[in-house]
Amino acid sequence: MPPVSIRRPLTVTAWLVVSAAGVVLSPLLLALGALMGALTGRREPMIAARLILAYFAHELAVLVACGALWIVTGAGRMIDAPRSQRLHWRLLRWYAAGLASAARSAIEIDVVPEASQEATRALESDAPLIVLSRHAGPGDTIFIADQLLSRFHRRPSVVFKETIAIDPCIDLLAHRLPHAMIDPSDREQCEARIAQITAGLGPRGTLLLFPEGGNFTPERRRSALRRLWRKGQRSSAERAEDMPHVLPPQPVGALAALRARPDADVVFSAHTGLGLAAYPRQIWREMPIGRTLHIRMWLAPREEVPVIPDEQVDWLYDWWKRIDGWIAAQQPGGGEGAPAEGHAPDG
Repeated sequence: MPPVSIRRPLTVTAWLVVSAAGVVLSPLLLALGALMGALTGRREPMIAARLILAYFAHELAVLVACGALWIVTGAGRMIDAPRSQRLHWRLLRWYAAGLASAARSAIEIDVVPEASQEATRALESDAPLIVLSRHAGPGDTIFIADQLLSRFHRRPSVVFKETIAIDPCIDLLAHRLPHAMIDPSDREQCEARIAQITAGLGPRGTLLLFPEGGNFTPERRRSALRRLWRKGQRSSAERAEDMPHVLPPQPVGALAALRARPDADVVFSAHTGLGLAAYPRQIWREMPIGRTLHIRMWLAPREEVPVIPDEQVDWLYDWWKRIDGWIAAQQPGGGEGAPAEGHAPDG
């Protein structure tokens, strides 16, 4: 990614112009979506128009708000002050909730969250948490973040690839709030940044990490399996072969977080996914209209987290196997897949 001094003037200007144009031209875009829908006999054009306009509107609002907050904090000199941080967290909560609401309305998605009693108590407490979630698509990530921000009033510090900073709203909020924007090709930098963010978690702070490292697709799963075999990680490869619904977890980030906060409980998050991780043409053909996104969370108390790194890797794979089983159980004809509460899952 280009440095901030080069990237941000370009992206902020471009997004401001495009977003403002989209909002101004919204009646025309909606009319065009309706016309294409009538001509093709499909709902997708109108849904796409509504989603694009919601994105434009929220991007424009956040960019304007970030500009105003920069001014009132003395041209950014007091951007890290407690009051400024609270306002930025509120802005992030509004942004995630607005996008999630727009997606639910436009695509007619039902989001059904469920958490164990232990996980609910932990999420509702003030204690810092580490949340390890599966990763099935960018749309799904918005719903997970919205759950943490709006339902549990948490402050999720998200670990994500620096390429996402092409969106200036994410770029600005990620730099003003304690998020971990990482370059996956630099392992040491990734570990150091994740450890730094995790160690600094305050009350209601939450590290949100996706150990799979990318959105699930069958092609990416096959590639990940080949990579494990090539590296000679036979045990991990064999276990991953037996998890058809998830990517094998990459333990580097999770282990860095566990080292940084051995006193933190861990919440595992699974969801059924919406199929939005595929290529644009496939998303258009298979838009998840009317689907239900089931979200499930379990608590792994700190006392049950192994201390030895190799055992932590096995423990992570154990949980990922159980997440895979839970996903399978949500499909037609699936069986029981929920892990027993309060215990690390069996291998």
